[in-house]
Amino acid sequence: MTEQKQPIFTLENGSVRYGSGQPEAVSGVSVRLYRGEILGLVGESGCGKSTTARAMLGLVPLSGGRLTLHGTPVSVHERRLRASVQAIFQNPAASFNPKRSLLDSVAEPLRVHGQGTSKERRARALAELDRVGVTEQMAVRRPNEVSGGQCQRAAIARATILRPEVLVCDEPVSALDVSIQAQILELLAELRTEQGLAMLFISHDLGVVASLCDRTAVMYAGRVVEQGAAPDIANRPRHPYSVALQDAVPSLDLTADPAPRIRTRTGTDDVDGRLLPGCRFAELCPSVTSACTAAPPALDELSPRHEVACYHPFEPAVR
Repeated sequence: MTEQKQPIFTLENGSVRYGSGQPEAVSGVSVRLYRGEILGLVGESGCGKSTTARAMLGLVPLSGGRLTLHGTPVSVHERRLRASVQAIFQNPAASFNPKRSLLDSVAEPLRVHGQGTSKERRARALAELDRVGVTEQMAVRRPNEVSGGQCQRAAIARATILRPEVLVCDEPVSALDVSIQAQILELLAELRTEQGLAMLFISHDLGVVASLCDRTAVMYAGRVVEQGAAPDIANRPRHPYSVALQDAVPSLDLTADPAPRIRTRTGTDDVDGRLLPGCRFAELCPSVTSACTAAPPALDELSPRHEVACYHPFEPAVR
């Protein structure tokens, strides 16, 4: 990937708090999305991935930080943001009005933004649906009358019909069968190439992220703990949590060493890392020291474009 000067869409030092007196669900997270690039955001359930996505879409308010579009601060209520940044969600059927056909739902963004006549909107929606592999026969059906894969294809058509610059994909394949997942991932990769889309791809599946994404950011307890090129994160993770996350992925290589590289501490995994004054992984990390519990580590560039928030980063074995 060539070096790019300015991201299309950013979340800068974003924080989200659900209710007074509650710990921040997301703390100081920065996300930069570049044209033609897919950023994978990974982590366990409850780490703040979806909250980050919803904050970028304006579905939950930021308690701190800001959004920028082409370098200019932007409000979540601005029409230009809603046209430029679109979303694909985890449950395709739930993201549609169950009483309307897929065709009507895909055409709806055109109506909202005042584009074309009713006949023109229908024609554009049919063309967009056909482009993602949904026939007219399927398009006139309601969400509960088609498969999950067809429904997610329609959701992609609805998200791209306005020709946005950014797609925020929140676990878009986790509810689908494996064979259908591969088709949807291939479709997203094609759209990225054809339209030069910038994408945020949220997943808990490290294998999917490594195969689809250009960069990876790893989240734990509301913070980004490591980020860099997807191959680097997949092959040479440096944060202890990233290593443990990788070791938890089943391997088909029978010659691989099954022993985990990081043996996390036991008996303290019920502690909410968001409540800790220092590193949020400190209660589970085997390398914890007094520095780890005193103050949270900042993201530090250990190698070009590979940042890790850790006082004692993991040193991969030389192969």
